[in-house]
Amino acid sequence: MTLGETLRQWQASWARAFELESLDQAQREALARDIGVPVEILPVLVAQGPEAAAELPRLMNALSLDPDKVREIHAALMRDMSLTCSGCTAAVRCRDDLDHGRAGAHYAEYCPNAENLQELQSEVAMKDARA
Repeated sequence: MTLGETLRQWQASWARAFELESLDQAQREALARDIGVPVEILPVLVAQGPEAAAELPRLMNALSLDPDKVREIHAALMRDMSLTCSGCTAAVRCRDDLDHGRAGAHYAEYCPNAENLQELQSEVAMKDARA
């Protein structure tokens, strides 16, 4: 990453934080309600930026799970997994594993959503077996 890219990211992060800070409490509560998260989580999500949780759909695809289908059937679970992914401290490792095609073999070692993803895989396998 170049110095210019780093500065642009920092500036965008600062602007997002300023935008959130400019909202009054009622506006923050409405925003949190609209996206289905506790108001205390908003600063964390803002700090992570719009690319937070970008690994989740990639990981799901690597595990032969369709994120759109999962969202249709399990909207609340998908939202919770996205929030968990947004705050994950292993995002760099996850991204590296995804980039190198080894996420499916190693995600359970570090992914806080591993249990949910494994349950979804089992659910898909049971549906496939019935078909």
